[in-house]
Amino acid sequence: MKGSSISVRIADFLKDYPPFWFIEVERLRELASKSKVKFHEGEEIVFSQGQPRDRWIYVIQQGSVRLIEESDHKEKLIDLRGAGDILGLQGIRSEDPYIHTCKTESETILYGLPRDEFVTVAESSTQARRYLAAYFSLNPAYHWSEYLHEDEQGLIEQGPVTLRRGGLREREPVQEAARRNLVVVMGDTSVRDVAIKLQSKMVDCVLVTDETGRPIGKLTDTDLRDRLLEGSVQPSAAVRDLMFTDLISAGPEDNTGDLLLKLARHGKKFLVITEDGSMKSPAIGMVSERSLFLQYGRFPTVVGEAIECAPDLGTLRSLRDRLEALILEFLSNRSALIWLMDMIGIMNRKFSKRIVELVVEEMEEEGLGSPPVEYSWLMMGSGGRDELLIRSAVYHALVYDDPVDKEEAAVGNYFQELASRVAGGIRLCGFLESVQGVLAHHAGWCLPISRMKERFTHFIEEPVASHVYSARDAFDFQSIEEGGCRLARELSLHIEATLAENDGFKRHMASDSLMNQPPRTIFRGYVVDKEGTRRDNLAIKSHALLPLVDVARVFALEVGSHRPTGTYERLREASGRFGEDTELGGLLKEAAEAFLVAQFARISQGLKTGTDGAVINPGDLDPESRTLLITSFRTILDVLEATAKRYDLTMRG
Repeated sequence: MKGSSISVRIADFLKDYPPFWFIEVERLRELASKSKVKFHEGEEIVFSQGQPRDRWIYVIQQGSVRLIEESDHKEKLIDLRGAGDILGLQGIRSEDPYIHTCKTESETILYGLPRDEFVTVAESSTQARRYLAAYFSLNPAYHWSEYLHEDEQGLIEQGPVTLRRGGLREREPVQEAARRNLVVVMGDTSVRDVAIKLQSKMVDCVLVTDETGRPIGKLTDTDLRDRLLEGSVQPSAAVRDLMFTDLISAGPEDNTGDLLLKLARHGKKFLVITEDGSMKSPAIGMVSERSLFLQYGRFPTVVGEAIECAPDLGTLRSLRDRLEALILEFLSNRSALIWLMDMIGIMNRKFSKRIVELVVEEMEEEGLGSPPVEYSWLMMGSGGRDELLIRSAVYHALVYDDPVDKEEAAVGNYFQELASRVAGGIRLCGFLESVQGVLAHHAGWCLPISRMKERFTHFIEEPVASHVYSARDAFDFQSIEEGGCRLARELSLHIEATLAENDGFKRHMASDSLMNQPPRTIFRGYVVDKEGTRRDNLAIKSHALLPLVDVARVFALEVGSHRPTGTYERLREASGRFGEDTELGGLLKEAAEAFLVAQFARISQGLKTGTDGAVINPGDLDPESRTLLITSFRTILDVLEATAKRYDLTMRG
């Protein structure tokens, strides 16, 4: 009876903590019946670094413990653990010795669970497997993902991303519907016959193909009606005479998220599915924005269309409010961020572009004229990296063609006025401004192309004198024009050429990337630093995101390019370059996942609290997010140490 009572008490305790809360009560009680209770006084060793592993893992029922790394007769705090936390999971599937020392801080009660039985019970629950796979995904030494079932492989990177009734990663029935909706005609088909097909097939668009089935144009029901009402075409005319040729294509393996991104990026309502995804192969389907909308519900693309024709700044602000509501709806888990950052990046460029258009129209109405030379508005920093999901600090610049000598002052004054008004519009829409002053309405960031090149040359050749660290976000830029523009490409090529001639610049940037370091852990709602000091708030932007952003930039610059600009893409690309099976490549892959964890925590908490999310309350985090963040801190520190080693630098602090 006594033993049974203890096992029930252990099971009742475990069910309130992950991953045990995913396990059936009967299985949990069976595990508890094989468990034991251990008592420790304060400052006692539970297990030591290098000690052979025993058959137990431990769950803290009461008290707190420190995980310590011992080296050169010194102790380095790795983590603090409290009630509900598990000890001894490292190497759970192996007989490798313990990698850290575990020492109690106070009187502590531990529940010892037989690790083999724990693994068996955890594998009985899909959710428990997913939780442990996600938890261990940031440390490949644990290899829990190897024990996911075959149909669950990829859960770590993909996750169960839902989108109302469908899924971002769903390919069917999207592709099935695309095949059903395909109505094809040849170029010599008459307008009358096209109208009959549109009506009888109950579709919005017909695709025009050549003899081999390759797409050459399209005609929508609306286009046809407009032409007929205008009287500009006769019913007997061939469809090739009035079809539109601005087609975009996708492949049969593209999923809902892929299709949405293409529609949003190109501002189109239809796309063609072809055999190989290019316009050079036969068409096999047709997807419309309307069909996706009806199948899945509202999409950011709808807001994007409204942004493109917004009549004033007040309307734009309300549309940005709607976009944030959609972000919160789509933000189901950290894996959704990869798609969401791409989509919101497209929306942010549309947003900035419309503000610029409205300001240009306003200046023309006031008699200030049109832009005198070609120009480009550049989004920098988080906006340039497609990481600006909430209204935090923005960075931007304006670059324009070199004017002729006598017009320098007039052209410069025009663009300074344009930049000032656009920046005002961005502020009006609720965005903050960069404290570093990387802003287009500041004289140093509204320049002709030749002087902008000189500015970046100075950064690269004289990084100390130019205080490049305060302007490092300027290297993460892209034009608001989808696909880029001539001036932005010209500036990028100049930066790459200058980097090739100044090999020491990346080492300087690597040194600067070591300035911000993560805390050691989160314990009982407090953030704990390496000295053991506890704080109420977590500066997640400064101590988790910035180190990863800075290191990712260094590895991009190492190959002489600032492309890609996104942190996740930079880290994954660098990981692939070094090889994921190498120590550095594997670590960079972990760092990419750590970035998603920290970004998810910042964005979700920021949207919920109505802030920019730069500082969050760790007590507001759910247990899974808190656990993942703690693991991420160690990954961030490891990647900083690897960066220091690679560039022969000394870690600060």
